[in-house]
Amino acid sequence: MAHPVAWFQISGPDGGALEAFYGSLFGWRMEPSPDGSMKMVAADKGGINGGIATAPDGRANVTVYVGVSDVADHLKKIQDAGGAVAMPPMQLPEGMGWIAGFIDPAGNWVGLWQQGAPPPAPAKRTKKAAKKAVKKVAPAKPKKAAKKAPPAKPAKSAKAAPAKKKKKK
Repeated sequence: MAHPVAWFQISGPDGGALEAFYGSLFGWRMEPSPDGSMKMVAADKGGINGGIATAPDGRANVTVYVGVSDVADHLKKIQDAGGAVAMPPMQLPEGMGWIAGFIDPAGNWVGLWQQGAPPPAPAKRTKKAAKKAVKKVAPAKPKKAAKKAPPAKPAKSAKAAPAKKKKKK
């Protein structure tokens, strides 16, 4: 395979619970990542490395990362083929390389991983993807101050009927 899946990541609202689940179920050996953001799963014979983490948005997801020699080059190819850049290249800590992400034509989020290499050239987003991304991160436009309503006037009520006098017994 020219570009094998090189990394997997399983995330959810409680990374610690996922770590305990997969560790006990499959005997996966895990160590903290250099930046402490996840537990890294060591590959056994025939497997790939991966990670278990708490999802920043709290939503459960499984992501695969495809190994490539140049994430920026592959993001361009992905755009040309109808995909969209979801995450521009981002450097990983301690020389672990670069990652990026894209959305395939079916809407799946897929990652790219470039093993420890010099920084890639920035990828260009498609106009449609860029507009969508800007909408997500653009600060909300300030709202015009609402005009203050005049103080409420007491409601007009019908004239009260004179109170009836109690009869004496």
